[in-house]
Amino acid sequence: MSIEMKKEHLIQYGLKVFEEIGANEICSVCIRSGNSCCRGCEFLKDGEGCQKRNTSCIAWLCGLQKHYFEEVGLLDDWEKLWAKVPGKLHRRDVTPDIVKVNTLLKVKHINKNSGKLMADKFNIFIGNGGNLEKLEERLQHDFVMRKL
Repeated sequence: MSIEMKKEHLIQYGLKVFEEIGANEICSVCIRSGNSCCRGCEFLKDGEGCQKRNTSCIAWLCGLQKHYFEEVGLLDDWEKLWAKVPGKLHRRDVTPDIVKVNTLLKVKHINKNSGKLMADKFNIFIGNGGNLEKLEERLQHDFVMRKL
């Protein structure tokens, strides 16, 4: 069974999931540190954040987010949700106006504060001189290598 959705509704759904599980807190750390995957995006305003999300912004997870989603047990389901959505290329959205997804996610069991705690860990890492961009790259690499 698949669910047909408007692209905009799917984007809003993804944003809602990010908010409900606290993943948006992690994005905020990256944006503030200047090491965000959003760096260079025409819709990112200094001091304000994103002005227009698209499918690729939501579907694509950086290494930090993959690490968090795995920690809360949501990574596999998240990847399955977006598996058949066309156009989820990093920073480029060619998704049609109507898309089909196989399932929606169950996230009520995930405490929103978990995202805040993970964001706090990343802030401490930065405060201790850690390079968030290198950490993200390393985590992304580890996830890719595990899939191989």
